[in-house]
Amino acid sequence: MKLALDLDGTLISCEPRQSAVLQAVLAQCGERVDLGRVWELKRNGASTEQALVQLGIDPTSARRASKSWRHSIEAPVWLALDSVFPGVTVVLGAMRAVGWRPFVVTARSQREWVPQQLERLGLSPWLDGVVVVPPHEAATDKAAVLRDLSAVAFFGDTESDFGASRAAGVPFYAVGGGQRCAAFLARAGVKQVHIDLAAAWSAFLTEPGRNSDC
Repeated sequence: MKLALDLDGTLISCEPRQSAVLQAVLAQCGERVDLGRVWELKRNGASTEQALVQLGIDPTSARRASKSWRHSIEAPVWLALDSVFPGVTVVLGAMRAVGWRPFVVTARSQREWVPQQLERLGLSPWLDGVVVVPPHEAATDKAAVLRDLSAVAFFGDTESDFGASRAAGVPFYAVGGGQRCAAFLARAGVKQVHIDLAAAWSAFLTEPGRNSDC
């Protein structure tokens, strides 16, 4: 039986890379903002452009900076800043130990770098497969993947992941340490948000009627 897991914000960090790219982009424009505040706003639902405008950047400059940010965010030099969240490989190992097959289902523009990144981070041996969808229709495309995989559950960190789960009719297990905070996910309709993947996995195992022997 298959389990689907988002990558960014669920298995690996988001903030260091996103903040570093934004700092570099803004420096080229002669602009500066509080990067911590940007991340806080984004965790509460804002886009990069919206966060910059809220922090006083001129809308035209914010739009230009956001475009440059999107263009650079998946470059290998920046992907090197990502790291695996503590305990993730332990959870993936536990999934496989009881017969579940974990698949990464992620949205990236440059899919060619994903397998290399998973290998570098040491995640590849723990996964049964990786599916990369374009980011512009992530929820719709992830839902299609969930259906194709016949996934039993989807572990993710955004409202887009939640939307994909609902569209596919697959139970969603949210983590609140990624790109969206627990309060925002709750406002988006997620009934329970877990502190990390280990907590979400425990909740999955304790669902009524769940048999750990799949």
